[in-house]
Amino acid sequence: MANNTALTTQDSGILARFLNDLAASHPRRDRATSTTQPAHQRRPNKSPALRARRHATLASLPSAAAAAAMVSAEVGIDYVLWTEAEVSARVGEVAAELAADLRAQPEPAVVVGVATGAFLFLADLVRRVDVRLAVDFVRVESYGAGTESSGKPRITSDLKVDVAGKHVVVVEDIVDTGNTLSCLIAHLEKKGASSISVCTFLDKPARRKVSVQLVGDGKFYRGFECPDYFVVGYGLDYAELYRNLPYVGVLKPEMYKKDSSN
Repeated sequence: MANNTALTTQDSGILARFLNDLAASHPRRDRATSTTQPAHQRRPNKSPALRARRHATLASLPSAAAAAAMVSAEVGIDYVLWTEAEVSARVGEVAAELAADLRAQPEPAVVVGVATGAFLFLADLVRRVDVRLAVDFVRVESYGAGTESSGKPRITSDLKVDVAGKHVVVVEDIVDTGNTLSCLIAHLEKKGASSISVCTFLDKPARRKVSVQLVGDGKFYRGFECPDYFVVGYGLDYAELYRNLPYVGVLKPEMYKKDSSN
């Protein structure tokens, strides 16, 4: 079912025309002096046609969609935990370490991103790894729209690349309980991966419930150790929002506290 708060292309055009009309009806400011023009020099637009057009525009634009368009992607962020610059610098360091290890592999490794959260980290990571490799994605569902893992992850979209006899690097956005990661490692091992490493953007050991067992000569790489906060941004979401933020921020509890009352 489509999200009825999203602006269509037509709605975006309507909104743009409304804002232009609204600007035209307000007193202009003299750009040279940055002062409001004297009243005797202003020509407020009192055109009945313009007023009618604005009213028609508001009526045709869905109020929820208009509100959604005006809301910043940062609404609900309490504070920034790692800035965009800090994220970029750390991803570069992890990529350098990973590249050095992959050069020792006899065959190109397969980098497996865990969708959807790892998509930004994976993209930035592999572009800085100057070795031959294959890339694929797998989807594992565990959270749904809540803040707590169900503890029963399931693979809903599998790989297309054959990993039999190959070194696999699982790229995660965050490892907390370890349930999802352990499920995925077991799945890849059944597919015949010769060794499995894990490269996670964030590691939250305070919430670990399962000891993650790597395969063969696999290694564990991490970007940052994350405190036990609910964080979003740089691929991480709450109810599929906030993934596009370029930094990692802590979400305000009131944004998700309704989950705890269910």
